Amino acid sequence: MSEDGEGAAIRYVPAVAAEWDLDAPGNLHRELDATMCFVDISGFTNLSERLAARGRIGAEELTDVLRRVFGSMISLAHERGGNLVKFGGDALLLLFYGDGHVEQACGAAVEMRVALRESAQIATSVGRVPLKMSVGLHTGTMHAYLVGDSHRELIVTGPGATGTIEMEATADAGEIVVSRAVRDALPRGAATVAKGDGWVLKWRKAPVAPVGARPRRDVPIEAVVRCIPVGLRDHLQTGEVEPEHRVGVVGFVKYKGVDDLHHRLGPDAVAAALDEVTRVVQRAAEDEGICFLASDIDADGGKFILTAGVPTAVEDDEGRMLRALRVVADAGTTLPIKIGVNRGHVFAGEIGARFRSTYTVMGDTVNLAARLMAAAPAGAIYATPAVLDRSATMFETVELEPFSVKGKSAKVPAYGVGAEGGDRDARPTDELPFVGRDAELAVLQTALARLESDGVGGVIELVGEVGAGKTRLVDEATAGISTPIVTIRGESYASATPYRAFRDPVRRFMGATTGGPDGQHAALRDRVRVLAPHLEPLLPLVGRVAHVDVPSTPQSEAIEPRFLPERTADVIVELSGLIAGPSVVVVVEDTHWLDDASAGLVERIAARAGANHWLVIATRRSDTSGVELGGAVSIELAPLDEATATALVNEATAASPLRPHDVARLVEQSGGNPLHLEGLLGARRDADGADLPESLEAVIGTQIDALRPLSRRVLRFASVLGTTMRLSSLESFLADDALRIDLATREELNRFMEPEEPDRIRFRHAVVRDAAYGGLSFARRRQLHARAAAITREGAGDDPDGVADMLS
Repeated sequence: MSEDGEGAAIRYVPAVAAEWDLDAPGNLHRELDATMCFVDISGFTNLSERLAARGRIGAEELTDVLRRVFGSMISLAHERGGNLVKFGGDALLLLFYGDGHVEQACGAAVEMRVALRESAQIATSVGRVPLKMSVGLHTGTMHAYLVGDSHRELIVTGPGATGTIEMEATADAGEIVVSRAVRDALPRGAATVAKGDGWVLKWRKAPVAPVGARPRRDVPIEAVVRCIPVGLRDHLQTGEVEPEHRVGVVGFVKYKGVDDLHHRLGPDAVAAALDEVTRVVQRAAEDEGICFLASDIDADGGKFILTAGVPTAVEDDEGRMLRALRVVADAGTTLPIKIGVNRGHVFAGEIGARFRSTYTVMGDTVNLAARLMAAAPAGAIYATPAVLDRSATMFETVELEPFSVKGKSAKVPAYGVGAEGGDRDARPTDELPFVGRDAELAVLQTALARLESDGVGGVIELVGEVGAGKTRLVDEATAGISTPIVTIRGESYASATPYRAFRDPVRRFMGATTGGPDGQHAALRDRVRVLAPHLEPLLPLVGRVAHVDVPSTPQSEAIEPRFLPERTADVIVELSGLIAGPSVVVVVEDTHWLDDASAGLVERIAARAGANHWLVIATRRSDTSGVELGGAVSIELAPLDEATATALVNEATAASPLRPHDVARLVEQSGGNPLHLEGLLGARRDADGADLPESLEAVIGTQIDALRPLSRRVLRFASVLGTTMRLSSLESFLADDALRIDLATREELNRFMEPEEPDRIRFRHAVVRDAAYGGLSFARRRQLHARAAAITREGAGDDPDGVADMLS
């Protein structure tokens, strides 16, 4: 790791976690004689509700206020030996230990309150909102746990933490409430007014001088990195984290019951239970490719925050999150859990000071996910329709009575999420007219006609970028044919699960879709007995593909592992031929997402297509390799030309025609990509066209996220200069941030940008430029636009009028 990476990493890890092995090597649990300070800012809820109405810029402004407020507070606590342990929305958890930790913690609380009062009237775009803080302090034995597998997660919980939270809950805005233990450790008269189970601290000024920042001890950088979640490591080690607007899915997992377990069985039992639930959440998140963002404190337990689409997006973020949360809910952990999940725009970035920061997500989307979690009963998952409707996996759901949550004027619709219910057919319901693919359509229709009339099989592969219309072309070609169609879909979330692409198709044509494990086993057995009794001894092979537990037989056990894939393919192909009849169309969508076992089975099916009178139609993206399809006829779907795209827009908007320059703008933005064009038309219908629709934004965001951090940053910065630019201007533009377009970066950017002239480059699609630009924070946009203006003026020399349009 680079020096920049090391310096970046240590900022995100509390000292108590990084230095754990110096004090408690090999232990999950550690007792600390410490004072805990829990700070909650009041006024942020009102501020966040008002700023939420401003959308993305409101979320960014809220984060900027938090950064300023908490940055100064963390610095004050740091000078008194305090350590930021957790950040939760509008709250801080600070830990003080060492000589005089009680007085230092109380002194820090007083100084933070003074600092907040000095900046009490913070100006925002929705007016000045006074902020106050309530503080709770408790001292004594604090229980810290470092648990988990793929990363070591610091959790502070137990009776001491609960006592601290209770003190804060007792305090009114502007008050500092201390526990009996803190009061007894302070000079006489420091806290004489009782409030609930605590006492109000009377200090208006700290009577003890700061002891200075607690120096970090030297630890191996590997120990620091090990405390950063896997999904954040690469992102946080780039040296500088660029704040971004993103579409994300946020899940909260809350666990309770720690205090009772501690009192009954002691901290070792708590450590085992925390390690269990943390590992369950980590594995579920990593199996689905989502991010374990952080954990946070709570009374009698705590919570985990998971994100999909932040810091990087992948396909089917919604389904990945729901499947991961379903695994967590079904794990039956010792500590009971409850879950809430929501989807929408978030602002992602850093909160804190230069020496200690946390990476987090902010915005109304996050707040609602947390409130759904709070409303859910133990063991339940509550989700908004925005998550469920976009998931590639369907789930059993129970519609809930819309309920009121803090910060929402209207009641919130939500669903209880049950077991998986199979894959969703994600075909659009409101499609554009089908134009511009006559030649490609003719090839498919000719092959289908030969199959139906003469039984001539074969293999055709359709290749094109995301949104080029591969699935639509197959639908148009196969509409109305009498030959049975079997559809197999590669899914990004299932690429690590053997035979996952074949599970549902095999269950369907074997009649094993219902009845639970026993019923599915019986259906497979009965179907094979009728169709091919000689294959019954090999039923476990069918079970492997259908993901149905079938006891092994002597015949299945006798197959050597290296021959198992081919023997399985033989059985599946024979059964498919018996069920489908003399000819069949096999459509394999997105072969680039197939798991290895499914890919091997597809290759064997394609190799035998001619002999079996099957027509295999496979699709893949142009920037992927797919599977080996020997002898396949390959059809490349190029972008629609300008005339065709223009005709498509005119036909789609015939009921409400657009002006010619609006049509031209849409065509240019789409770059001839039907999906992009459909999304842009949808945005015009649903709003004012200023924002990309979320579905299109997510698709392009996934492509941009595939870039290395440096390339992604260069692409976002380049978007400020417009759709086309001089290469020399771009290089000058990037120089202030010490960014260089090296060979590796240039090769990555070739997916999104192309040369136009010897010294000019352009975005391949204007809509990609818009998506890249949309991810920049508003503050960063202002800086970059000012820089672009300066470079443009300088390049104009004695002819400023020649660049007036660019400057405007």
